[in-house]
Amino acid sequence: MNIPTAGGGRLFSALSSAARQNRTPVPPRIGTCTDPLGAVGSGGRRTRHRFAPALGALAGAAALALLLPASPAAAEPPGALPSRVAAPDGTWQPAFDYDTDGCYPTPAVGADGTVAAGLNTSGALDGSCRDSWDLEDTNSYARAKCDPSGWCAYMYALYFEKDQALPGCCGHRHDLEHVVVWVEDGRARYVSASAHGDYDTRAASEIRWEGTHAKIVYHKDGWSTHAFRFAAGHDDPPENHEGVWQYPDLVSWNEFPAGVREALVAADFGSARLALKDGNFEADLDQAKPAGIAFDPYR
Repeated sequence: MNIPTAGGGRLFSALSSAARQNRTPVPPRIGTCTDPLGAVGSGGRRTRHRFAPALGALAGAAALALLLPASPAAAEPPGALPSRVAAPDGTWQPAFDYDTDGCYPTPAVGADGTVAAGLNTSGALDGSCRDSWDLEDTNSYARAKCDPSGWCAYMYALYFEKDQALPGCCGHRHDLEHVVVWVEDGRARYVSASAHGDYDTRAASEIRWEGTHAKIVYHKDGWSTHAFRFAAGHDDPPENHEGVWQYPDLVSWNEFPAGVREALVAADFGSARLALKDGNFEADLDQAKPAGIAFDPYR
């Protein structure tokens, strides 16, 4: 397998995802969604509904429903930040897919500093968190560190509103998963994918790529909760609504709007852990670091 090099990277727009390579632009979902109750919310998003009434319900049942309190809509996540990317971060951004038994990623923080509220671990595994339009309004976050030895580590984070183990129960509100791409002399040498507080680190030649982008899948790990894994042959085509590998709008660590990164770092995500923040960042790089490489995350 050819080892990915920086020269094969995609060109990222700092303001829009329209220039994404390897991804067919999808028309806005507004007005095209088949959800008959999908009212458009602020920012062009549709309000989510935990319980949609069955089509063709009996008139008597419908009348009774008018007398009952309305079911609350699931909390909307913040709107996505515009993509603002340091060039190397864009080159190595992973290509993501999300198995059907879990959520799509959403923004962890909005432009006004609003932090995602997350969702309770109730209902279906993907309940209220796998809407097709989420793919068009989401973010990935990146932070990089280079060592005098010539090694660079590029870490990427995705946020999910819940991490549910079983239908109706178990798991936790909020999930944060991470990928680290280890680059030496402009070549990806290793990739680390987070799983249940640990990292699976493999040589670049052992995993699948789309150009310079490692293919990573968010999946449910057996009876446990969700984690990242490396893509296999059966993961093509991807399972998401668009059927293509996903590149959420990327925001580099030093490119956040004023005050927004501070809000993200200060947020309480419960048992989920943001590895990009100071202290966690160095510790996770040390944990994920391939054996034998000359890289000091604390330098």
